[in-house]
Amino acid sequence: MSRFSQFATLLEPYDLTFLAGTPYVYHCHHFNLFHDQTIDDAVGEKAGFELRARAARDAFVPLLQALFERLGATTAAEKVDIAQDLFASMGQGRLAIELGPDGTVRGRGAHLHYGFAWREKYGERVKRAFPADAVAAGLVAAVAELTAQSAGPWTASETQCVGMRAPACEISGKQGDSHGRRRVADQAAFERYLGESTGGLHEETISAIADGLQGFVRGASGDDRGLMQAFNVFVTQHFSSYYADTGFAAVKLVEAVSPAVAGSCEELLREAGHVCVFNTFGNILMSPEWEGMVGPLKGDAEEIVQGCAAIARGLGFGRWAIAEHEPGKRLVLRTQSNYEATSWLERYGKATHPRCYFMQGAAVAFMVLATRVDWAERPKLTQAYYDNLFRGKGLGFKMQSPRCLTMGDRETEIVVEAV
Repeated sequence: MSRFSQFATLLEPYDLTFLAGTPYVYHCHHFNLFHDQTIDDAVGEKAGFELRARAARDAFVPLLQALFERLGATTAAEKVDIAQDLFASMGQGRLAIELGPDGTVRGRGAHLHYGFAWREKYGERVKRAFPADAVAAGLVAAVAELTAQSAGPWTASETQCVGMRAPACEISGKQGDSHGRRRVADQAAFERYLGESTGGLHEETISAIADGLQGFVRGASGDDRGLMQAFNVFVTQHFSSYYADTGFAAVKLVEAVSPAVAGSCEELLREAGHVCVFNTFGNILMSPEWEGMVGPLKGDAEEIVQGCAAIARGLGFGRWAIAEHEPGKRLVLRTQSNYEATSWLERYGKATHPRCYFMQGAAVAFMVLATRVDWAERPKLTQAYYDNLFRGKGLGFKMQSPRCLTMGDRETEIVVEAV
């Protein structure tokens, strides 16, 4: 358990998690890499890196400010130590940050989450052409801003990346950002949009499992490399605003420039939900930790859907509740708390159509895992198996969202039905 755990809070009964007032969730490297690739595909690699680095910086600045105050850090050296320790505790990697006498700021690390995980997953088959560690660049820029004598936001760029087969990742900061720094949705913003949390079917069972999982991940932290390896994946404690703000910004840009292909961008953000549920939820369900908390996995549809709802809560996605479930035919998920919605409402106001993309994709994946996976065989969750389930002849299910928090409704409702 890291020294920052004392500042983590759970907002009940909404299953939303905050660190010193900054909202966070847990996501694995499969989702992280897919999400970032979606942003880059939408806006281009250079613009995508800059967009993602700014989103990380904008979240790190208020979090670090809060931690500096609570831990009594006043000198630049103390602030750098806290920033480095925080980054590693989040499973983002161990990044050594150096403040130069000439006002320069640099970072270096051989095991940064994005570059390292990309090389582990794709390095033998694909040669990467652009750096991967925008989140680390965001941290360097935040540290520079909070330790520099002159005011104003900084930017940072990655000059070498392990994902590009360099021996270590290297990042350098530069003062100035024409885009400026934007305020991210904090705990107070989330609380403004919360109504009554109603729960759903099997509430006692789901809540008990979610509580156990929340306790487990709350005690987790980065290893000597600053990586958090659990459930057969690399896990990160990450800013919910990073995912929501970058995804929404990409969609808005595509809608403005090429509206005809905006639907494809939205569909990729939904597929990110497939990727997360298949890799993270699937590996959790088959893990020894799950068996220790819940018992041996039988694999029937009811058990899988209930387990998935509990995992979503345990990872801080919100109180996802099962309103209806007819195995193999129909699933209705509802929530009055969702990390995507607050970011949209704070930045853009009420949406004209449902924008909870991640939850939409995840709900479909719940049904795919519940009906098309033979859990008794303990399948290996490989890319080939994912492609067979989600990119083959068809998912076998259709999804609609009659209500959505992003549109100003009191809840998000996702209906998944067999085709």
